[in-house]
Amino acid sequence: MQSLNVNLLRFFFLFLTAGALLWTGCEKDDDEGPDNEEELITTVRLTFTDGAGNSSVFNFSDTDGIGGNPPVAEDIILAPNTAYVLSMEFLDESNPNDVADITEEIKAEATEHLVCFDFAPPISAITRIDQDGDGKPLGLESDCTTGDAGSGALTVSLKHQPDKANANPCSTGETDVEATFEVIVQ
Repeated sequence: MQSLNVNLLRFFFLFLTAGALLWTGCEKDDDEGPDNEEELITTVRLTFTDGAGNSSVFNFSDTDGIGGNPPVAEDIILAPNTAYVLSMEFLDESNPNDVADITEEIKAEATEHLVCFDFAPPISAITRIDQDGDGKPLGLESDCTTGDAGSGALTVSLKHQPDKANANPCSTGETDVEATFEVIVQ
């Protein structure tokens, strides 16, 4: 009888141990931090507004994503020697019946994002004017100045989790989207 009780206790102990292992093995691992799934960005929209309030909008679109059809970028046409406010929008237009404005998520997670610019004349300067909650640059709003008439390129990159304290923060983090536009100043 005592042997039966010992075997029953062993079985019960093994059952509890196996159950505990299964329970902890199925728990979600929160050590990796919050889930921050990257959004699909198919469209980058640039709006240039001059001092008189005149706005011009230019789009970069890649609705089928990387590897499909090549992206389409409108040529940016600006006036020479002019100061503009450059506003950025990032959209997911992969489903035309359900367009998602990713810009709002970027604003909400501003400390984890940075808009980067690579340009040459005829654009003479781009300076980010908006900031994240820590007082670091964001880039959804920037001052942009053109120089003399000419043509060149402007590349806009949205960086995710950049090191904004780095001397070159645009060389850090992951690139969510990169859009290159031809620029014509005339």
